Amino acid sequence: MGNNLSQALPLRIARADDEEPTPAIPETSLSSVQLESLSDEEVEELKTEIIEEVVTKVAGEDGTRLADFLEPESLTAPYDPRFPNRNQARHCFVRFNEYHKCVFERGEDHPRCTFYQRSYLSMCPSDWLENWNELREKGLWTGKY
Repeated sequence: MGNNLSQALPLRIARADDEEPTPAIPETSLSSVQLESLSDEEVEELKTEIIEEVVTKVAGEDGTRLADFLEPESLTAPYDPRFPNRNQARHCFVRFNEYHKCVFERGEDHPRCTFYQRSYLSMCPSDWLENWNELREKGLWTGKY
């Protein structure tokens, strides 16, 4: 009975050297022959059209989704052996002061200043920062800078 069944249902075993049929490639609106027949100006127009289409798909019609791509990655402050405890309030305070000292001495665009700024922004509560900045503006800040 087993022999009769195997003769009735022939099974094909796939092998690695078997060639798979290639899927049919859908025809596009512009073939390579048509692209070659375009002038340089027409090719540039087509490029800008495609780029604008992709940008609107990525950024959205009004560009609101583009901000997600442009926002810098927020990094936390690295370990500092001066502040080994879990309570990082002093670490936050020191980084805030180090940032303003660095801005005073080196300018706001200096890489070290941006490091201090990222550090205090990542660890300090926003309420503290608002209060400290208000005190700095009023001239009541305890720090020198």
